[in-house]
Amino acid sequence: MERKRTSITARDIASAVEKFAPLSTQEEWDNSGFTVGDPNAKVSKALIALNCTLDVVREAVSKGCDMIITHHPLIVHDPCLNILKGDPRSEAIMLAIKKGITVYSSHTPLDKAKGGLNCQMALKLSLSDIEPLVEGGFGCVGNLKTPMEPKSFLSKVKRAFGAPVVRCSKPIGKKISRVAVSSGGGQGSIGDALQKGAQVLVTGDVTHHHFYCPEGFMVVDVGHHFSELAAIKVLEELVKKNFPTFALHLSEADLSPIFYY
Repeated sequence: MERKRTSITARDIASAVEKFAPLSTQEEWDNSGFTVGDPNAKVSKALIALNCTLDVVREAVSKGCDMIITHHPLIVHDPCLNILKGDPRSEAIMLAIKKGITVYSSHTPLDKAKGGLNCQMALKLSLSDIEPLVEGGFGCVGNLKTPMEPKSFLSKVKRAFGAPVVRCSKPIGKKISRVAVSSGGGQGSIGDALQKGAQVLVTGDVTHHHFYCPEGFMVVDVGHHFSELAAIKVLEELVKKNFPTFALHLSEADLSPIFYY
């Protein structure tokens, strides 16, 4: 006798993510969770992306997805006071609503989770003895298996994150053995990295003045987008683990908004 297929709701998918990355751990300014649609709606197919852009919503429509799961929330930081035609975010919201697409995001909870985004950054660099920079906060720190010259380490970072370029402060004058990572705009983790004895912090969105580093320490900026691409893999594995037969697509339209010339 053929078993009946159990209906899956958007809330079921979200609950699986939240067991790994609880919403209670998000920062006050964050807006993780549902931002558009009906959490109780039945879903048959989802699209996973880093960002919920208008192009990503159009992609979800073209692939027949009724849910979008992202790292960055569609509505966060600045208030959404108007939803008007011509504004890309407004049009993404309107199209998602029109097509019955529910949007869910796990932002800072996924950053902080054990085995989450920061841990994935550390694994990309093959660090060992990985530990949190701050308990319940952002970032990880670990050791390179073999100390590396700064120039060789920078090449390793580029390869590991698939970044077209990296920016860095003045390279230190000795081999690097201890490395900290902080996903996204993580320059606020510089002090924590120094306290944990790291010689390097790998992150994104570093501003001018933060490139003036203490002697024996340097920052490497791979870009916000490239530091967080692993979020897609983490979200994919979470959904597949809990719903093995659920149909998933990984976005092909979610590209870095920054172009290099």
